[in-house]
Amino acid sequence: LDSVIWSSFGTSGQRCTAASRLIVHRSIHDDFVHRLSQRVAKLVLGDGLDELTDIGPVINESAVERIAAYAAIGRNEADLVIGGEPARDGKLGEGSFFQPTIFTEVKPDARIAQEEIFGPVTSVIPVTGWDETVRIVNSVKYGLSTSLFTRDVNLAFRSIRDFDSGLGYVNHGTIGAEAHLPFGGTKATGN
Repeated sequence: LDSVIWSSFGTSGQRCTAASRLIVHRSIHDDFVHRLSQRVAKLVLGDGLDELTDIGPVINESAVERIAAYAAIGRNEADLVIGGEPARDGKLGEGSFFQPTIFTEVKPDARIAQEEIFGPVTSVIPVTGWDETVRIVNSVKYGLSTSLFTRDVNLAFRSIRDFDSGLGYVNHGTIGAEAHLPFGGTKATGN
């Protein structure tokens, strides 16, 4: 769960390898969403230089407006679990902050699952099997980074073959390993 939270909301979701889609098997979906939302509710927004802060600001107010527009789209396409609004309470109102946001019951072709939001927003997409997972993973126009959490080494190797992305992680989040080396993706990815 820590890797998912860091991948989705670390650097305020403004990282090209951020986990904006979480494709989760239906058998664990409800428990996963419950545990994830409980943890996300405890994240602290604030000054990125403060050690007690979990999520800092987004780059500027234009980014807040863009993320808010996608959150509005998401409310029409899926179920909002938590967040979905600019954070304006207290000192947060002096900066460009957006609440960490989780949508669930997201359809693979929804805009919030297909377009790059570049903010602290993630979409949980339920699946029932491997073929559906592969189809959804590969259904976007981007292909920079994927991650698979599994206990099945065969699925780990299949993900290397089946997922169309430049970076592939197994049992690790989608961020953290790329900063010190050149890296790139597939399809319309900009790197």
